[in-house]
Amino acid sequence: MNGVMIDAEALKEFLDKAEPFIPEDAFGSWAEQLDQRLRSAERQFGLVQQSGGDPEKLPWHLTPATRRLPAAERERGAERAYALARLAESGNGQHFWEFVDSWEERPKWALEWATYWFYLANPERAPWWARWLYNPGNQTGAFVLLLDDPRVMEPRVPPSQQYGQIAQGMGLLGAVLESIHRLPRVPDSHRPLICLSLVYAVYMFTVTSWRMTTEFTQVLPPFARVVEGLLGIRHGEGVQLEQRESQKL
Repeated sequence: MNGVMIDAEALKEFLDKAEPFIPEDAFGSWAEQLDQRLRSAERQFGLVQQSGGDPEKLPWHLTPATRRLPAAERERGAERAYALARLAESGNGQHFWEFVDSWEERPKWALEWATYWFYLANPERAPWWARWLYNPGNQTGAFVLLLDDPRVMEPRVPPSQQYGQIAQGMGLLGAVLESIHRLPRVPDSHRPLICLSLVYAVYMFTVTSWRMTTEFTQVLPPFARVVEGLLGIRHGEGVQLEQRESQKL
């Protein structure tokens, strides 16, 4: 597996563009909501277990990629989605990734769903791999925007190998952020993910401004709202929805 290196100058440039658009209290709020997500991990795994794999009872609402899946897509993917969450909870990383790697014709939402649960079970060493973070299909995402050489990400290798590179890169990103004294108000555990969400929000706004007229760019959501959506914590809906769903079961 090729090593990854973070481009510190590109990182500084993205953060310089992002930080003026972030309210003073946003970083603390985001970190607290991410902490709430982790504190509720036991309840979230409980929702999976209570569902018994029923497509209508699985907590699809917890990840942005699965929140609005059509009923037919939920039906097709429920058995594997349930198995992935239970394997993540068991803590056996080898079996988890063997299962992911062997899933032929994985739907687009599969890696985000799978690594969300893996992250909940191993928050200190397992990042959440959302599509905005890295999309192997077209080799885009916040992660590659910060790499010194994006070509190290090889789309034809199994997801487990790509995930290893992502985990390595996020560890390096945390170290670089600390060394250049950026995002000091964000706890170490959340700093890389919040940083990458800022990077991708800058990318989204930049691309949109190229492609759309001023009239349309003026109706874009606030920058901080976009970041919250990427983190899956818009209005705290990840935790709040989980609590409402648990009351139904």
